[in-house]
Amino acid sequence: MYFSEQMIADMTVVARRLYDLGMQLSNGGNLSARIPGEPLMLVKATDVAFSQICGRTLVVTDFEGNVVEGEGRPSKESLLHGYLYKNMPDVQAIVHCHSPWATSWAATGYSLPESTYHSVLKLGGNVPVFDTKSYIVPVEYFSEIAKHFESYPAAKAFLLTGHGQVTLGKSIMDAAFLAELVEETAQIAILSQLACNKIELPR
Repeated sequence: MYFSEQMIADMTVVARRLYDLGMQLSNGGNLSARIPGEPLMLVKATDVAFSQICGRTLVVTDFEGNVVEGEGRPSKESLLHGYLYKNMPDVQAIVHCHSPWATSWAATGYSLPESTYHSVLKLGGNVPVFDTKSYIVPVEYFSEIAKHFESYPAAKAFLLTGHGQVTLGKSIMDAAFLAELVEETAQIAILSQLACNKIELPR
């Protein structure tokens, strides 16, 4: 077995937390974690709800999405996750969810501004938006996303038009906390725009 019971437990806790917070309902979204010392990742199986995450709904794949251990097919975004792990060795876990406020902000096409002091401290800059024109990030966008993190090494998240948010963490819990912060930041940014009745959005 490539993964530990602790990895399963951590993934289960995070998935349930995000589900209970309403950040990912139904059976969408993706979670993954790098397996220490191996070119492998533990990833949610496709068509599995966050509320259903457990040992049997997780699979081990290589960074090209090939199943090494477990049943079921890996998440549809496993290729993107694998690409990021392969090119960003410091990233240990990735969370992708269709949280409402972050997804709403992504529709503007503008980078999400650091609307709180907390976001300034934690997010490493404004959160960019990528419009991949697909419900799965196409391979041709992988290098563009990776180049953003090369240019902004402190960055920890990005948004996808019509497709939610993605956060990169030092652990699965760290990635989940970042996802919650992105969602809070988007909510505050939207409400601030309404409160100030601003027309122009920050780029």
